[in-house]
Amino acid sequence: MTFDEIVNAAREATGLQDPDKDTWQEGLQILLRDHAKADILTEKGLGILKRRYVNALAARMQVDDYIRKHPDVLDTPIKNPVFILGLVRTGTTMTSYLMDSDPANRSLLRWEAYNAAPPATPGMTRTDERCLAEKTTDEQIIKNNPEGVATHFEPADGPTECVHLLAQDFRSMMFTALTTTPIYADWILHCDMSSAFEHRKRVLQILQSTNPGRWVLKMPSDSVFIPWIFKTFPDAKVIWTHRDPYAAFASSFSMRGKSRLIFNKHMDLGYMRCKWPLQLSLHLQRPLELAREQPNDIYNLYYDDMMTDPIAQMRKVYAWLGFEWTAAAENGMQQWLKENPQGRFGKHSYSLSEWGYTKQELEPYFADYLKVYPVDTGNAV
Repeated sequence: MTFDEIVNAAREATGLQDPDKDTWQEGLQILLRDHAKADILTEKGLGILKRRYVNALAARMQVDDYIRKHPDVLDTPIKNPVFILGLVRTGTTMTSYLMDSDPANRSLLRWEAYNAAPPATPGMTRTDERCLAEKTTDEQIIKNNPEGVATHFEPADGPTECVHLLAQDFRSMMFTALTTTPIYADWILHCDMSSAFEHRKRVLQILQSTNPGRWVLKMPSDSVFIPWIFKTFPDAKVIWTHRDPYAAFASSFSMRGKSRLIFNKHMDLGYMRCKWPLQLSLHLQRPLELAREQPNDIYNLYYDDMMTDPIAQMRKVYAWLGFEWTAAAENGMQQWLKENPQGRFGKHSYSLSEWGYTKQELEPYFADYLKVYPVDTGNAV
């Protein structure tokens, strides 16, 4: 897998010229060097990653081409967007789905992430042919990978993470979870994310040009990149989800670790233990730092409270945001909860000991956070 192979495949797939800016090249080149040096990918894993890289670059080309032809879409601002973030496995998905159930809100749907240009016809975000094609693929995913679906599943017509949009600038935490990428994993924690967030903004502007609404966006790794939220969207509001970090850590390791066997010759537990604790702890540390400076821009939403009474918690979120609580919002959320009980696709079991950790070993990573946020750590496994 080479840089030229990926670029040429994206050109062939789209028939379009390269993106207008070259910011995407740095991350892709680092990833490719990491892959060559680690030499851990299976033939299947290499093929999957190559398709993902080609698709990401092709989507970037399509966005740039659309904007060249419709520059006016950039004249419409993204007003008061809401960002749902937090440590992985802390309820960001449930929160985003509940808010998406309110017809007044606008989510980034999974099928749209790589098909933003052209945007869906007005009123057809869930009936676009591209969406329906992805839903057909969903049926095979559920059938062929029930264990993975039990851990985490996003339907084609449901809200997804903006991680896919950042991937189109090759500055995305998504790429650190799939395989061994030691240099990229360090680089993504400290690189300038301006170009990736600007691309994200342009995609949202394209999508809202035909199907507008109040943007409510979800991405756990926005926690690590939280300064760029407010640099790119100064009037943004953040919902920060909180859960026992030890339980979230164990769940995240389980989800990520088991999925790595799809791509790699072996799991590479040593790499995971070296890289992931710091990365996950920064999901807490960076919002913690920003919350000291901008406390009025961040709402603290606790996982345990959400599990007890999600509708009551959503009412509080809406009151903080200044959103009207309507019958349509409540009915939509109640219907989603009815159709999506916890464990709908099976139970996800996990523990710290499974990955060779104890709470005591992990205390230094979470100590500062736990001094401020009163989450119950008595049920960590």
